[in-house]
Amino acid sequence: MESAALTPRQGPQGTPGAAEVDEFVVVFYEHTVGRADFSPTGVAGELGVPRQRVEHAVAVLRELRLVKPAEGRAGRLVAVSPEAAQMELLVPLEREILDSRRRLAGFKGQLSSFVAAFEKQSKARAEPVVITDDREEIELRLLQAAQGCTTEVLVVQPCVARETRELRLARPLILEALRRGAQGRIIYPHTARGDSDTRAHLGELLSAGGQVRTTKEVRDRFLVFDRKTAFIPAGEGEAIAVVYEGAVAAFLAGLHGRLWESAFDFDSGAAGYAGTLEDLKATLLDLLASGAKDEVIARRVGMSERTFRRHVATIMQDLSATSRFQAGVLAARTGLVDPAPRSDAA
Repeated sequence: MESAALTPRQGPQGTPGAAEVDEFVVVFYEHTVGRADFSPTGVAGELGVPRQRVEHAVAVLRELRLVKPAEGRAGRLVAVSPEAAQMELLVPLEREILDSRRRLAGFKGQLSSFVAAFEKQSKARAEPVVITDDREEIELRLLQAAQGCTTEVLVVQPCVARETRELRLARPLILEALRRGAQGRIIYPHTARGDSDTRAHLGELLSAGGQVRTTKEVRDRFLVFDRKTAFIPAGEGEAIAVVYEGAVAAFLAGLHGRLWESAFDFDSGAAGYAGTLEDLKATLLDLLASGAKDEVIARRVGMSERTFRRHVATIMQDLSATSRFQAGVLAARTGLVDPAPRSDAA
């Protein structure tokens, strides 16, 4: 008879906790509706159930404001209509939500003042390139570019687990730009399909109207807003070059377009690598044959070295190879990789 139908979530003080609403709680409530008052012990006898079960039902109903003490009658309770309970329980929550929205609007208004001041100073300086590793400045410049974006956002980046600081800061800003109507084309490595955190973020991008594709290699990372402002790495550290030069942004947009043409569409409903695994395996073999180091290959395809070595072990097993060299030879013989040597094995 007991089948959990609803578990009230933890809310502010005075709202339901973790008590379960099951079928018996509903039966108990129905049995008491319409009475002038009742005692839990009496209802337990009428229904032929243990007292503990009735006490649990009463506790749940009191949390939901569906029963309350009867006036002037100690130990007696009275059932309350759902409409009255809703007024007591939900109206304060709705008021709190409204207050939160007002505070949010206030914060946005305050930030807009800072954005305007920053934009004024940026125009006065007319700096075509700004290199910085200051988190606050990077965040402010991202905010400025994203809020001014009206047509297009272009992104190339690694998986969420390997994303850099500016990409992590940019995530909510990109989603907001997409929801405002800007078009978004986002490229990730194939390995994003096997990472649960990244898949969840890609699902958010798709829901917001963005387009997502994956490719076999991600050699670089960059963001371009409206083909006007670009964010690119500035060396090996966390410093970022913010480029306010249309020619550079246009060049990156062209590079993004070439990557996009050969990339594979991402469908959040498709499981696993969804047809891209062979493309990824061929890339790994090709890079192995080039003599590139493990850390270089792992970075290029967007995975950890540990995950990369696990993939290599699987590939060697599939090819019945006893060494990486033998795997490369067998892959070339079977046409899995291009036998021509690569010149980028750094």
